[in-house]
Amino acid sequence: METFLGLFIFLLGIRDGFDQKLFNTLRTKWGNVKMTDDFKSFESIQPIGKLFMRITQKIHGSNAQIKIDKTDSSFVLRTGSRNRWIMPHDDNFGFSKHVYDHAEQFLALGEGIHYGEWAGPGINSGEGLTEKTFFLFSHPRRYEGIILPPNVKFVPELFVGPVSMDTIDLVMNNLLEQGSQAVPGFMNPEGIVIEIDGKRYKKTFAPEESKWCGVKKVFTPRVYEDFSHLCQPLRLEKLLSKDERFIREFPESLPEIVKAYMIDLVKDEQITGSLDEQADIRKRASRNIFSFVKEVMKNV
Repeated sequence: METFLGLFIFLLGIRDGFDQKLFNTLRTKWGNVKMTDDFKSFESIQPIGKLFMRITQKIHGSNAQIKIDKTDSSFVLRTGSRNRWIMPHDDNFGFSKHVYDHAEQFLALGEGIHYGEWAGPGINSGEGLTEKTFFLFSHPRRYEGIILPPNVKFVPELFVGPVSMDTIDLVMNNLLEQGSQAVPGFMNPEGIVIEIDGKRYKKTFAPEESKWCGVKKVFTPRVYEDFSHLCQPLRLEKLLSKDERFIREFPESLPEIVKAYMIDLVKDEQITGSLDEQADIRKRASRNIFSFVKEVMKNV
């Protein structure tokens, strides 16, 4: 290394004149460099044709989970919604009660977290079901040899193969024409979920950004403000399905619903800009949002 450094500085000296200070600086820095085994090469780029996807039907319900932990002598069973742990006395559309009523059967699912969608009467579209059902997201092979608990199914698998936008469109068209694969005869499925390399993406027939037809425009003395694009019924519907307390405790929960709705708008970049700009938009749009939420809640 010293030989190489010397040659390098010598060549610099020929071009710019020898600089002893520069030489000492480089010598100090380079002299401390040690060859180690932590070198990591750039990963090879794989052909897109080798990337596979799994497409399942998107169930229009409320996200739910079951967590089973193993202790020294027993198993601990917990239930949750999308945002919190729930219990039969503080439930989310009856999911926790159903699980604890059949605790022994659910423990048979095994240690770990079991994610799924709790769907049925009273939850969003109801998915055409006559009774509430828990649809597991995981591939059926995870539960091979296990008898599923009551009212538990797998999300319908619609395709497994190479990633292709044409295939995604074809699966969507088939679902639209044939109806739900979870409940035959139900012709209003929500859409699909595409799983690629462990990550999930959704494609729905009705975008969450669809405007509310009953939105009222607000006029101020200085400026006309139209926030109709922020009043999105499907987005609110999905928010309400995340936690039954929003509905159960209404109208006291109205401020909490509006706050959560605003956060969801920012999260999905329906409200953009700097933090100050976002806060200003939320403040000016609050009157519209409150009216929108109150009107929608009348029909819930």
